[in-house]
Order: sequence, then C-alpha cells, then structure tokens
Amino acid sequence: MMDQKIQEIKGGEGLGQLRFGMSTSQVKQIIGEPDEVETYSYETEEGELSETWHYDSLELSISFDEEEDWKLVSIAISAPEVTFKGHKLIGLKRDELIKTLEGLDLGNLEFEDWSSAETPNHKLISAEEHEINFWLDDDTLSEIQLGPLFDDNDDIKWPKIG
Repeated sequence: MMDQKIQEIKGGEGLGQLRFGMSTSQVKQIIGEPDEVETYSYETEEGELSETWHYDSLELSISFDEEEDWKLVSIAISAPEVTFKGHKLIGLKRDELIKTLEGLDLGNLEFEDWSSAETPNHKLISAEEHEINFWLDDDTLSEIQLGPLFDDNDDIKWPKIG
C-alpha cells in the first residue's frame, strides 16, 4: 500500500514529503530504513560514489550522490497509486500516456528506444524541462524517474526543504 506521505510527484521538487537535497537521515525519518542499499561509481576510474536505496514494498528507489554531499538526487517509482498532477500514470498504455502527458503542459516530449536483449520493447519518454522520465515496457508505463531541476550553469536548483 502506498504511503500517503510520498504519493504525489512534484516535478523538480520530489515525491510528496521527499525533497531533492534531503540528507540520508532526513529521508529515513520519512520512510525508514531501505530494504537494500547499492553503492557504486559511474566512472570506471576512482570516481565519486553514488548510493541507491530500494524500498520494495513502496516500489521506490532513491539515489544519493557523494559529489552532492550525499543529498537526494534521483527518485524512481513504479507504485500504481502514485500521482502526477492528479493523474495515476503507472500502467497506462503508450498512446493514452502520451495523450495525458500532452495535456499536462510538460513542454517538448522526447522519445527514445532503449530496447536490448535483456529488456526488449523498453522505451523512454522524457520531459527534459521538468527532469522527468517515463519508462515503458511492452508499451505500458512501468516506472517514473525524476530528478531536480538545473540552472543555466548546470548547477542543481535545490528545492526548499521543510
């Protein structure tokens, strides 16, 4: 069952009470300890670390980056109860999703094919102005991924917390 505190996607800000820029301890106060923690580096060299926390029952994964002082920088949600601008989107078929997104004034939508042997028919619709990605598997929305907004210098525009 979806936690009411984290049900509404807020573009550029976060998911309900979860806000981009929160510390790991602030996140734990809202949704508790994760079921699994993955630590990795994006670069092959000794790069900055990232950590992804998985909350299985919430169908939620969130990431923190060392480069950003371990602040919350990414949210991925696949719970069907989650809403965006009052709409439940998870589970929508591609055409219905596009029609709904076009009505939400998200600016230019970009379409990419990310299919592979492991994930055939894996597609992405992104609303770059809002830093939101909509992932489709077999033409059905399976996950929404969001991040904070950036300014013209590519610096993160952290939302207010609290």
